Amino acid sequence: MSTPLQEASKGRRRLPPEERRRQLVAIGLQELSTRPIHALSIDRVAEIAGISRSLLFRYFPTKQDFYVAVVGAASRRLLRAANPDPQEQDPLRAVLRAFVSFIDRHGDNYQAFFHSGFGSDPQIAAIHDSMRDTMVERVVTALNYDDDLLTRIRLRAWWALVESLAIDRFREGMLSVDEVVDYSAALLPAVLNSPLTFPESGS
Repeated sequence: MSTPLQEASKGRRRLPPEERRRQLVAIGLQELSTRPIHALSIDRVAEIAGISRSLLFRYFPTKQDFYVAVVGAASRRLLRAANPDPQEQDPLRAVLRAFVSFIDRHGDNYQAFFHSGFGSDPQIAAIHDSMRDTMVERVVTALNYDDDLLTRIRLRAWWALVESLAIDRFREGMLSVDEVVDYSAALLPAVLNSPLTFPESGS
């Protein structure tokens, strides 16, 4: 006896490959709203799409390929959601609050994406690095700061701390979002202005 999902999928039109890929990734994202990524079922995604498991693997050769595509789409969603509020009077705090608030809402999946076995995958690590670099770019813009290599190095290190604080706040609940934002913002001047030099080449 067929399920309601199977019945609903009957007669669905064929989709061009790129449209089908987007559909499958969108279903994966939808599923992540109710379950962690390690519980994301390829069979269920295929069923919702009205295709066979084997057809799904024509678009994504392995389960990991599908997960990478879903994580990439989720990171783009995060960056859209973590855009600072233009009405915020303090641009830096706007960037921080948008990010920390996103982690507050989606911390389980964020940790699963980037701080579990999935995070060791080079493609997912590259997604994480790209997302971090985008957030650092937003900080540079918010501060109207001189954009040079040393500034970027300092900001990337500081952003790792921001991320860690946001995740710990989500897990432990001891701090509020505003306390994480205020503490992170208060640390930044020392990060940017403390002496930091590189040794001479060959020394």
